[in-house]
Amino acid sequence: MSDSKPGSEHNLNESNMPLLSEDGTEKAEKGGETFENELEEKKDESTEKKKKDKKLKVPKEKPGYDHDNLDMTLRDSKGINRDIDLDFDDILAEPSTAHGFDPIWRLSFVLFTQIRKWIYRIIAAFIAVPLSIIWAIIFSILSVILVWVVRPVIRIVQLFLAVFKELWVSFLQATLEPLCATAGALFGRVKVSNNLV
Repeated sequence: MSDSKPGSEHNLNESNMPLLSEDGTEKAEKGGETFENELEEKKDESTEKKKKDKKLKVPKEKPGYDHDNLDMTLRDSKGINRDIDLDFDDILAEPSTAHGFDPIWRLSFVLFTQIRKWIYRIIAAFIAVPLSIIWAIIFSILSVILVWVVRPVIRIVQLFLAVFKELWVSFLQATLEPLCATAGALFGRVKVSNNLV
């Protein structure tokens, strides 16, 4: 302890330098630099490391394929079922001139929303799993057909059409282009004047 220098890590009590300046900011000298300068250097180093890490990072998988990333509150994030997202006031409404009893209206609201919610949950509990399996099979078969049958056939058709296009363009250049150029040269000299009588 006796060989420690004032302000060293081992014995902070020996330092007679104040930790806070009069304006309330921290100050500690280290080789002529202030504590703020040291923090700025560390921030610069960390941002450089982050930039390097960003360049080296491998892109993550699409969200939604991992059950850990499944959003349990927003289950229709793309809004594909917006047209059936109906509440009580979208279906039932009393005009201002014909109001029933308030407790009956509240009871109707509660019954409507709760019965709709629980009937949906009960039916979905029975059919969601089998239908999700069926739809998964259908869409996987469609994906296989699109990837391994339809796209290659489209590519083959495009190749043949490219050859046909070359032949057709050559045919038109040999037959119609001279006729159109001649007709354009003849009728290009025609002048139309509008004279009011």
